[in-house]
Amino acid sequence: MAGRVKWVRYGLREIASKGRRECIDQCRIDVSEKLGRYVATELLLTNARSLRSDRASARARSLRSDRAEWTLGRYVATERNTHSVAA
Repeated sequence: MAGRVKWVRYGLREIASKGRRECIDQCRIDVSEKLGRYVATELLLTNARSLRSDRASARARSLRSDRAEWTLGRYVATERNTHSVAA
């Protein structure tokens, strides 16, 4: 597992909180140890572009103008996987 991922015990589940470098929308992922697929359950009210520098934002707009501006915030694991979710 990556050293930047912090695991917190939460009942029968564990929560992985990723740093901003790995997840610009500050998403929290509910997992049961090694679950692989995720379903978005909540939309954050933070525009992903506002977290980037002006130069990167301008380039992102020109390269990805057809993509959604908003990032999804919460994910629920739906399937077991043999690989670590923190990779």
